Amino acid sequence: MTDIENESTEDERQDSDYDGAWKETIRLHLPEAIKKGFPAFADLIDWNCEPQWLDKEISQIVGRFGHRNREVDLLFKVRLLDGREQWILCHLEIQTHFEAGFPFRIDLYNAGLKWMFQEEVVTLVLLADLSPDWRPGAHHFQLGDFRSVREFPVCKLLDRLSADWVSDDSLFVQVARAQIAALRTSSDPEARFGAKTQLVRNLYTMGYSSDTIREIFRLIDWMMRLRPDLDRRFKSELVIFEEENHMPYVTSIERLAKEEGLEEGLEKGRQEGRQEGRQEGREQGSATLLLRILTRQCGPLPEDIQLQIRGLKLEQSQNLGEALLDFKSIVDLKAWLNTKVD
Repeated sequence: MTDIENESTEDERQDSDYDGAWKETIRLHLPEAIKKGFPAFADLIDWNCEPQWLDKEISQIVGRFGHRNREVDLLFKVRLLDGREQWILCHLEIQTHFEAGFPFRIDLYNAGLKWMFQEEVVTLVLLADLSPDWRPGAHHFQLGDFRSVREFPVCKLLDRLSADWVSDDSLFVQVARAQIAALRTSSDPEARFGAKTQLVRNLYTMGYSSDTIREIFRLIDWMMRLRPDLDRRFKSELVIFEEENHMPYVTSIERLAKEEGLEEGLEKGRQEGRQEGRQEGREQGSATLLLRILTRQCGPLPEDIQLQIRGLKLEQSQNLGEALLDFKSIVDLKAWLNTKVD
């Protein structure tokens, strides 16, 4: 855990279940996860053959070497396009601080599985930390003439979200955005509420089917748990938002509202929120379009810049739409945001 998380109370951390959300995402959407995170390796796999999950085997090796049995240490076997079977140790690292012994631990897991089951093993590492300069990719040891090196491919969410995933609206990338947003707001309940609201409402402008919206919402909801009072507020506002936009996709929200007693005052909230809902809908649609245009014109946008743009009021978005024609690079965009946004 991060220092921030260690200092936070259970209520402030909102009891997020990152492990469970990632395990569910990878298990249900394995091909997409591997294709997004490790495309070079994904190209070698015959996805027409169902992967075989090896939960018992990963539990044995993690337990034998004395490390905690993490929910997101996943082991599965796939068939390669050339007909060979390959064991894959998929280690999803969700810690948010530098760990000096991490490469050694990855080396230990890989070697242990290879020794125990007499199989070649490929280790893939997904890093969801917030440290911009931490990218462990190999374990090296040398003494005299002896030298041992184990390199492993790493997908760092922070890097990808500000580069080739900037305009990616796929399910896996939406979960990655939720993970980073969840970590950044781990000790700020109101910021978590705002980030989750924005992420979920953006889903309605991305052309997803209702089933896909419900699936992504379920994973984001799992990843970004809210404090009870904010969770009730979130659900109530989402009901109003869906009704206002004639998109009753997350139907469980209405039922949950009734179960939790949120129906009291809901009608009043609907009436008061209709005008605000229309305004927010226009603002979100405008922000999504601006991000696509700016990415093409200025290149990949950092996450903080994206959040600034998504937070613009409608009039500010319109002003930015007029000004961006003169932008030559992201420097111009940053200058505009610094001078035009309060």
